Amino acid sequence: MIDYLKSIPFYIWSSYIIVFALIIVFLIVRKQLSRLKLGEKPGLFLTVFISLVEFINGYVKTNIGKHWRFVAPLVLGLGALIFASNISGLFLLDTPTKYTTVTLAFALVSVFITQATGIKSRKWKHAKTLVGPMPWLSPIMVPLNLLSDLMPLISMTVRLFGNIASGAALLTLVYAFGSWTAVFLAPPLHLLFDIGFGLIQTIVFVLLTIVFTSNKLEESDFEI
Repeated sequence: MIDYLKSIPFYIWSSYIIVFALIIVFLIVRKQLSRLKLGEKPGLFLTVFISLVEFINGYVKTNIGKHWRFVAPLVLGLGALIFASNISGLFLLDTPTKYTTVTLAFALVSVFITQATGIKSRKWKHAKTLVGPMPWLSPIMVPLNLLSDLMPLISMTVRLFGNIASGAALLTLVYAFGSWTAVFLAPPLHLLFDIGFGLIQTIVFVLLTIVFTSNKLEESDFEI
């Protein structure tokens, strides 16, 4: 058993730690919200959290329509997990998003959100999207439509991995060959790659998920 645990890569343990930490944060927020009395002003942390949730809800509602209650919590949780993974190197963890197995898992969740929302919107008619927009050419359209659904999976996996892995590789070189200058070079690079690029890639990932999901909806579902 001990040998098996030792064989588990450190980035997997890092992923467990990140998920556990996020669960604790959300439980603390829920506890604080439950104690918040009517008319009482929330603290800074709760204010930021509530503003973020309101922004995500509003943006998803604008682009998804009446299915926003299903999509908003999923993209918020996905975005929180991706961002926490991107900046985990600041906390001496092995950044999970510099491995394609992790970014592929995130991309699969994105595809699940897209397809599940399409099924909620169109029901059984969602399957007809595989033969559209020209059903009489279904032998050609089905492979093309399947490919169009799979391409976001590949592109989102590679995009997130490439951006995070490149920053991690550069920082590794700085620590390996920078000697004493790494003390001065590393902090701004961490700020740029871990926080800056990490935040940008999180936003891009979430926005693409919302855009791909909106393309699977019936036109009438955009009206709330």
